[in-house]
Amino acid sequence: MTEPITRPVSMELNTGIVIAGAYADKVRRTLFAQLKDLMKTNKDFAREIARASAELNRILYHILVESVRIEKGDAVRIRVKYSVDNTANRIVFDYDSLKLEVFRRVNDEEVSSIARKILEEKLEEVKKQYATLPSREEAEKILKGEVVELEKPMVPETREDVLGSVKSIDLLGETITGGYLFKIKGSEDQSIGIMTLEPSDRGVLIDALILSNGKGFRYLKISEMGKELLAENPDLILKELQGVKPAELGAKEVEELIREKTSMSI
Repeated sequence: MTEPITRPVSMELNTGIVIAGAYADKVRRTLFAQLKDLMKTNKDFAREIARASAELNRILYHILVESVRIEKGDAVRIRVKYSVDNTANRIVFDYDSLKLEVFRRVNDEEVSSIARKILEEKLEEVKKQYATLPSREEAEKILKGEVVELEKPMVPETREDVLGSVKSIDLLGETITGGYLFKIKGSEDQSIGIMTLEPSDRGVLIDALILSNGKGFRYLKISEMGKELLAENPDLILKELQGVKPAELGAKEVEELIREKTSMSI
């Protein structure tokens, strides 16, 4: 009788958005989490996971640190496909599939300078534009999160508008990387997004994805508060996000990111 052929198992490592200074640890933890079932049947396989993660992290160091010259305050996302050959007990990365995204941190002084410039140029104009009250009908629509055309055009949706539509943040469970996953609900108790709390070397990374009026918004913030404290007090998370300028993304991109985060839950 012919023995069955053991074929390599194909998988993908996806770190999600992580602070650059912590990407190496995230790579190791994600790989261990994805292959924990194999370690249960082969305890020595942990050595191979350690070897493979060290190999990948060395390549990433040459790319991200030495060549791209990322800083610890930047954020990155690393995705790469790999296969596990159960016969040879070997992890093989498909480096042709390696995808790296780098999100630069904007210098605080640069942000302050831009803010001062915009305040000088636009503050009086905006105050005049919103000097009068909307009608009751318009106010009701605005409070529901609808886009309303007043006599003067409304400014683009701001971070206050988006966060103002959040009714609650509900804990869904833990992630495979040691963080927490939350569902974000809107004013009508509908799901409008996903948020994670992930530990990093500088604190806790808050990563919130929200869909509002056909647009996608992403909030990233490093909090000095403890992960458990934030998880038990969602209102503190909203306070931490106040003042954070969200990145505006396409709705489809945010939907894909939400699916990725949901798949990382335990």
